[in-house]
Amino acid sequence: MTNRITEELSRLAFECHDNCVLCGYKFQEGDTSHLGYGTDDEPLYVCEECSKKLKETAVRFYFIPRAYTVPKKESKLWRYTDFAKYVSMLSTKGLYFARADCFQDSFEGAKGLKKNKSKWNDYYLHFFREAIKNPPDSYECTLSDEEVEKQAERLLGEFEFGGEIEKKSTFINCWHESEYESEAMWRLYSSFLENAIAVRTSYHSLYQALGCNPSIDIGRVNYINFQKRYASADHAFWYKRMSFEHEKEVRALFINRDCPDKGKIVPCDLSILIEEVFVSPSAPLWFTQLVNDVNEKYGVNKKVSPSELIQEPFF
Repeated sequence: MTNRITEELSRLAFECHDNCVLCGYKFQEGDTSHLGYGTDDEPLYVCEECSKKLKETAVRFYFIPRAYTVPKKESKLWRYTDFAKYVSMLSTKGLYFARADCFQDSFEGAKGLKKNKSKWNDYYLHFFREAIKNPPDSYECTLSDEEVEKQAERLLGEFEFGGEIEKKSTFINCWHESEYESEAMWRLYSSFLENAIAVRTSYHSLYQALGCNPSIDIGRVNYINFQKRYASADHAFWYKRMSFEHEKEVRALFINRDCPDKGKIVPCDLSILIEEVFVSPSAPLWFTQLVNDVNEKYGVNKKVSPSELIQEPFF
């Protein structure tokens, strides 16, 4: 293996994560997947059988399914925000990713409920004990039971500390997935309803606008009952409580352990990202013109529409 990973190869593996690009085989957990290059140096992400067609193997690894599901390319995504944040997005030409520990939801990155922590600890203490007692072939465990227990407890402590570190190194940008406007989202995610904006995009447009960056994961949040189960040990930021299910959240997420800030602006091609802009159903008539003027100032040639919620019924 050469470990030669080009940006193109990395992007291919990200986009085709679940399938071999040559035969279409759907990977199962534990399968070996291969990254490398074909006879014309084209990047390839292939299964065990198709790996014979690689001229160069860059790396191989055991396949692990994503912790999230990826929306369809055309899935509509909405970001409800206030006017000031919208202007900030235009002026910076970027999307703001908030650090996970700055979210109002105290369960961001949580593994489970505190009352169930003892069961979690017991499970991982057993896991660490077995791993220490049964090292790989050619290695031998010479530790006493007392030393094994001490090492297992140390690993558990480091595991828990890592969870706290992750909250300060995970950055998230949130969207609502729906074919239609949401009256509830207008109220929940705009600080002043008369001054609110909704940007509509699609999954594929969001991915492209962020530069098709394989280091930024984009997917649906899993909503689970924390009374009955735990979040993933390694991917807790893709899990939220059932009480948030109405959000239908799709989030973009990346890890940066070197950024001390509470948020980070990621460059974004707004001409790709913004498909249409909607103004709040409570906005005064002049507000639509104001949004158009601001768009013109920043070179954003996109349609600004009134909310569909203001349409009148008949009886």
